[in-house]
Amino acid sequence: MLLVPTVVLADETSQNPAQLEQSLNSFAKNNKEADFDSATVKGKTITLKVADDYIEAPVKNGGRRSFIHHLYKQVAKIQKQNGTKYSIVIKDNWTGTFAKMNYKGKGWYTLYGHSTETETEKCNFATLEDGDM
Repeated sequence: MLLVPTVVLADETSQNPAQLEQSLNSFAKNNKEADFDSATVKGKTITLKVADDYIEAPVKNGGRRSFIHHLYKQVAKIQKQNGTKYSIVIKDNWTGTFAKMNYKGKGWYTLYGHSTETETEKCNFATLEDGDM
């Protein structure tokens, strides 16, 4: 009889959200290129906290999209290292939630402005393509 060792492959549901959160916060604290201040992980959602001045005046919509694209790339790299595929929410103290996307980068962001009605635009932050998601 031949005994073959079995290997149990971890899927994304068995990943430790605390480990992912620790990896994200370590990156934010120790990497001068980090575009976010801190991260929390609840369920399968990563919430990134950024400084208010990253996306406010004089940054307009093109700069906002570019900024979120860089955030996405940073988090995607860390998620790949941790074997996770979680959605991403980005917020600051002043605006609140201003972007949300799935793990592939497809989502929306709020347009620049402070009227009572917040306009949003869809975007694939992995590729910076516009359009329907």
